[in-house]
Amino acid sequence: MTNLLLRLVFFQSILPLITSELVIDVQPDIISAEITAQLVINCSITNNQVQHLEVIRSLTLSRYNQTLRDFEDITALDLLTLNLKQLVKFKHSQISFGNVFISLTLLYPTQLDANVYRCSVKGGDPNKKDMSLFSKKAVEYETNSTALIEEIRRYKIDENKCLCSLTSNDSTSTNKRLRVNFSGNSEIIKERVEPLTLKCTFQVLNQDENETSSLQSLYILHETNGVIANINKDQPVLQGSHLKDAQGKIFDSRLKDSYLQVTWSNVKFSESGKYFCEANVKHSDGRAERLSEMLILAVVSPTVDDLVKVVEKLLGQVDEDTKHIQENKQNIKHIKEDLKTKEQNILSNTADLNSTQQTIGSMKEDLAINQHNISSLKEYVAANLESLQSIKEDLNIQQRNIIRVKEDIAINQQNISSIKTEVAVNEENLISLQKDFNIQQRNITSIKEDFNTFYKNMSSLQEIIIANLSATLEKVKNQTELSPPISCRNVINKDERTVVVLASGLKVMCDTKTDGGGWIIFQRRINGSVDFYRGWQQYRDGFGDYNIGEFYLGNENIFKLTSTRKYDLRIDLVLINQAYYAQYSIFQILSEKDNYKINVGGYSGNAGDSLLYHNDMYFSTFDNDKASANCAVPKHGAWWYKACYESNLNGKWGSSQREKEVNWNSITNTARVGVSFTEMKIRERE
Repeated sequence: MTNLLLRLVFFQSILPLITSELVIDVQPDIISAEITAQLVINCSITNNQVQHLEVIRSLTLSRYNQTLRDFEDITALDLLTLNLKQLVKFKHSQISFGNVFISLTLLYPTQLDANVYRCSVKGGDPNKKDMSLFSKKAVEYETNSTALIEEIRRYKIDENKCLCSLTSNDSTSTNKRLRVNFSGNSEIIKERVEPLTLKCTFQVLNQDENETSSLQSLYILHETNGVIANINKDQPVLQGSHLKDAQGKIFDSRLKDSYLQVTWSNVKFSESGKYFCEANVKHSDGRAERLSEMLILAVVSPTVDDLVKVVEKLLGQVDEDTKHIQENKQNIKHIKEDLKTKEQNILSNTADLNSTQQTIGSMKEDLAINQHNISSLKEYVAANLESLQSIKEDLNIQQRNIIRVKEDIAINQQNISSIKTEVAVNEENLISLQKDFNIQQRNITSIKEDFNTFYKNMSSLQEIIIANLSATLEKVKNQTELSPPISCRNVINKDERTVVVLASGLKVMCDTKTDGGGWIIFQRRINGSVDFYRGWQQYRDGFGDYNIGEFYLGNENIFKLTSTRKYDLRIDLVLINQAYYAQYSIFQILSEKDNYKINVGGYSGNAGDSLLYHNDMYFSTFDNDKASANCAVPKHGAWWYKACYESNLNGKWGSSQREKEVNWNSITNTARVGVSFTEMKIRERE
């Protein structure tokens, strides 16, 4: 029966190891600016599946936003494509991810990082219904100043003030005289099965007659969890909250080694990593020295064999306990016999006890009354505790509001001071302007008198000038209407974009402002209202609408323009509200019999050169693909494809598939989104 019970306990203990669930873990769960080097938040799915979800689509890590009063997504992982989106940027952080996990590491966490974190998964159940599940974990911030934290601060200050002037020979000599030894019972520990003991020892190997050294403190630290335990000279051991046992002693005598030892009886996975043994030594000449050793430990999950061994050990202990019980039964039998003899002695004392019992009875009544009063008092205290907790929360909110108000008042005071300064300056300027105005008024009066006489003389002359100007303007107007511009270099217009008909009869849109103007725009996309997934004939002749602002001038027209003179090419792009451009001093499109081959070179700009890759390539469309890799259909565009592209400005607008988007790889690869504006234009060389 005992063996059966232990086996049931064993299978209950290993059952959670094989379940599937959504897990969020934070290490450590309490952070402090003094001792926490990093905060790790792990969001994962055990056994690659979650109960009630047949299909898992995405995994998202969020944290609570006090301003929004809701959880704000930090990063999201598409489990179907393994596409990770980082929605919140951190100054010092690292993100890793895999098939079913996201791990966020915040280096040097602050009080703002002490928050509630949520791990959520989205998918579908066996009935094809969309479902989402989540798990939350809180990280607390420790602000109380403890003796341990104050000691760390003091040693940091002492270390900064210490002027260490040791040469390499001195350092070698010290290392020969002093030594720190750091050891553990094992480098690989089974989680929740094996105990862990770490011992940090300080030894004085050789005593220098001219110099004495005194150990001031010993520390055992963890790379993530901070200080595990420490001991200062003539002080007791200080230990963390998770330790079961910590002991140590600092000896003045070189005959005894000073030591600090910590023991975990129940080791967790979070105790894995680098441990440091640190000794702070003060020398007789005033120098301070720090000696340290590192030890790397790994806490691993126990195997089924390990758990079976534990159960077998427990069964052995049960057998030993059974033997002890049998021995105790014999002892109890002897004790009963002794008690029987002593019972007779007790009966003789019963008479005396009767009177005592009456006294005890009255005392019990008094005790019952007192217990009732204590119960009432406990209920009263419990009620007041809830009220005090509510008041404490209200005070915290008020304190935060007061801090914000103080900050606003400080800003307003600065603004008021600045306004007062400006008002004083403006008053001085007004006085000066008033003086200037009085002088100008006198001058204006004099000018008016001169103007009246001048006006009389100019009246007749004005009529003659107006008549001559009218004739000249009429002549210029006739010449302008009769002579259309040869190119956009001859177009002067106050509008940045204007549509004109050139002397050749070609209707084009001109850019009159960029880099001095004079550009003929042959490709423009601003909002995706015109479909650019067209065939060979439409790209040859051109398509789109100048009024809408999206068009392609046509490869035949571009060939005719670039075959007569040398042209510069400029490409303007906008990505996430940031403007970019690429300019080329060599650009030409060959004829249709050459499949509108592109010649391009001489790059300059800030967008990166993503067009040179396509130099000497033929133009391809879905119905006439000249690329060796047949790129037009899979990339959903028309371009001078190679195998396949570094740029795809005629791709699908707003596509959810990266390879089909309107891309300029030198900038869009990093942003992982397509551009939101593209304009290709040419201008003849002067």
